Amino acid sequence: MIYCQRPVKARLVRKVNRFLCEVDIDGETIPAHIPNSGRLTELMTPGRSVIVAPAGSGKRKTRFTLKSVRFNNRLVCIDSTTPNALAEEMAKSQSTPMFRGYTNVKREVAMGRHRFDLALTGHAMAPMIVEVKSVTLAHNRAAMFPDAPTTRGAEHLAALSRHVKEGYRCAIVFVVLRSDADTFRPNMKTDPAFCEALDHARASGVMIAAYRCRVGIRSISPIGQVRIEFN
Repeated sequence: MIYCQRPVKARLVRKVNRFLCEVDIDGETIPAHIPNSGRLTELMTPGRSVIVAPAGSGKRKTRFTLKSVRFNNRLVCIDSTTPNALAEEMAKSQSTPMFRGYTNVKREVAMGRHRFDLALTGHAMAPMIVEVKSVTLAHNRAAMFPDAPTTRGAEHLAALSRHVKEGYRCAIVFVVLRSDADTFRPNMKTDPAFCEALDHARASGVMIAAYRCRVGIRSISPIGQVRIEFN
């Protein structure tokens, strides 16, 4: 999948705030939007090689969007909109066992007071609800989520657990936006409430899967499911 249409090589100058950084392009310091609400602490260090993309013709204060960061000689995608599109592509291609048999895939579906990333239907199949999470943090080849506390994430898990009881198939899919992880584990140190909600969801019948990705300058692709280490 193409996640960066017009890649531009740059160097990170500094992270200004949660959604803004400065990059150096050919000696000029330029502000760039960070499309990720996480902390990105290990990735956003000055001097790193990064990939940015022109923002287009919209009414943006920033001319560029940060797309990926080079870490340990590998690119890590930091665009949190990418996992949803990638999961949709996986579902439509039916290349993943979890999604086989479903012929209709919708994005951003509202159910009650929550909005879920994917809703799938198929002949003689129980309707399926999928929540997708963007994973950028890894340590000692273990991907971890979240890298910042997420009340919304725990609420989504509680809602998925309720929908299982209503007859839906429900899943949470962690898309690891880097290739240097062999396992995935919930980040108990950062957000114990989310981890407890994940344990409850698993016990309630919510399916849990994690996939790592190969990230290039322009494209990203899933390269297999990784083992999950529960707390």
